[in-house]
Parts: sequence; structure tokens; C-alpha cells
Amino acid sequence: MKQILPTLLVDNSNTRTKFALAAGGQLGEACVRTLATAEISCAAVKHLLRDWEYERVCICSVVPTARKTLHEAFYGTPVTWVRTELAPDLFAGYPGVETLGEDRIANVLAVADTPFHPTVVVDMGTAVTFDVVCAGPRFAGGIIAPGLRMMAEALHGCTAQLPIVEEGEAPAAAVVGGTTEEAMRSGVWLAFCGMVRETLRAIAQELGTRPHAVATGGNAAAAAACIRELDCVDELLTLRGIARAAALSSRFFAGS
Repeated sequence: MKQILPTLLVDNSNTRTKFALAAGGQLGEACVRTLATAEISCAAVKHLLRDWEYERVCICSVVPTARKTLHEAFYGTPVTWVRTELAPDLFAGYPGVETLGEDRIANVLAVADTPFHPTVVVDMGTAVTFDVVCAGPRFAGGIIAPGLRMMAEALHGCTAQLPIVEEGEAPAAAVVGGTTEEAMRSGVWLAFCGMVRETLRAIAQELGTRPHAVATGGNAAAAAACIRELDCVDELLTLRGIARAAALSSRFFAGS
């Protein structure tokens, strides 16, 4: 009998690219490997995964320049991409379906079958996306806003003297900064948290009920400690959505 090997999941975001294995639509959480997206090459991918065995690949990519490289890295292995056609009923009625990023599609797939509806996925990456899934399940749409890094870089890039500062953590002690750098970190962090709170409040007002809010992405854990409107953190949520996409796309691999 032919051995059934896992599916390789690839989450190619602007900053980092994560790799994991899944079987039967379920993510194997024991091991997630990561490459900086700027360092993606066929050689780097093959070296990173040199001891993994898999029979097909499911890729979620929001970086056009990396798509070709990733496809080439898996030459000879069946590859599918995260797309709305895998769950047409979930995305039916959304007018901008052709513009929907693959990461947002994966996030929606990850929460579609949960009992918590409406649900908002808050993905805190380079940009922050808020994606709403209502009962049905049905994708209702979303909101896109700047992330922490973009806020910090804008302060530096749009002024003559403000320096670039590292972002990603809440102010350690006093909110009122004693130096320019401390003041900038506080300002960026408070603006970010306030934006998330206000966005969730506006979504709840429009829905007429408080949605279940799931945070994911690089800044999720730090933000959840400060934003009580976030119900939970799942740093592997996008990979779970890719695993779901892989399971839905299994019919495309029939006979492979």
C-alpha cells in the first residue's frame, strides 16, 4: 500500500514565510519552520525542508515576487494555492472577491467552521486586517489598516528629525516618554491599540452584537495583553486556514 504523506503548508507573508505539515486537514503544530521572506530562494527553501517528506504543497502568498520562486522550489510536486473557489458558498455575495488576499482567505477558512459567529479575525502583520465571518458561515467583508511597523516607519519617513524606532512591545513603564524614542514608541503603541479597539467597536455597532475576536500575526500576543476586546490569540491561525484549504483542494490531487 502506498504511504500517505502529509501536505506541506506555506504561509508566505511580507516579513516571514512559515512552513508546516498537515494531515487530514489538521495542522501538525509540533514543528513550524521559518524563513525571512527577503531571503526566499529555491536553495534556501530546499535546505530548510531537506529532511521533511510530503506529497503535495498548499501555498498562501501575498508577495508576488516570491510566488514564482516558491513554485519553482517545489517543481515536480503537486502545488495548489489558497483561493476563494475552494469554498464558493463562504465567499458568495462578496463583491470584491477577485481582490481578496490569500492570507485573508486563509484566515476566513480557519474560523468558518467554529461555533463562534460572528467572528472577527484581527491579523496583526505589516498591515492589520479585520475580517468578519457571520453565521452561515458567510464572509461579510473586512477592514485594512496600517500595522505597528508602518506607523513607526511613517513617523520617521514623514518627518525631518524623528528617528526610526523598533516597534512591537507595549511601553515598559511610564506612558509619557522621557526621550524622543520612548515618546515615539508610546505614541505608536497607543495609536495602534486605540485603532484596534475603535475598529472592533465600530464592527460590533454595525453588526448589532459583539463579535468573537481572534488575534493572530506577529504583534498579536503583546496586543492581546492590552486590548480586552480581543478574546483569544492563535498565532498559527493562517496556517490552520491553509490546512483547511489543502483539505478542500484534495479533489484536485485525485490520482496524483
